[in-house]
Amino acid sequence: MNTRSISKTSLNILQLLLQINFNVSVIFVLVVSLMSLAGSDIFFENNSDLYGPLANNLRMVLLYLCFVQLAVYGFYQMHSNYAAVFTLGAFLLILIVSLQFYSIINQIEIDPSYQQIFLYVGLSHVLYGGICVLRKNNG
Repeated sequence: MNTRSISKTSLNILQLLLQINFNVSVIFVLVVSLMSLAGSDIFFENNSDLYGPLANNLRMVLLYLCFVQLAVYGFYQMHSNYAAVFTLGAFLLILIVSLQFYSIINQIEIDPSYQQIFLYVGLSHVLYGGICVLRKNNG
């Protein structure tokens, strides 16, 4: 067995694992978004500062994120467009910084679970989309 076939097999296995993780992250973000919108505090603390004066701002962001996730996932499935997956992942990673800015401007403490969820989902999208784009471009 030559090294080229070993590395190709390794890349195929890595891509499969990243695809499984990507699909899990999509399901996870949809569940988290819907549960948060329903008022569940399983994933996020029910912080009175967060859900008091600025009622439901982040819940609505999660709802929009849910719709965007569905749209990008549908587009990815229909057109095998991995760049859209990569781009959404990058957006989710940027959203972490945006949340910190939002927290500072509004002088409220935001549950760190938001950042952890966006980090996991963003990295899942970036890694899977990135490896697929690279493999598609290299033939």
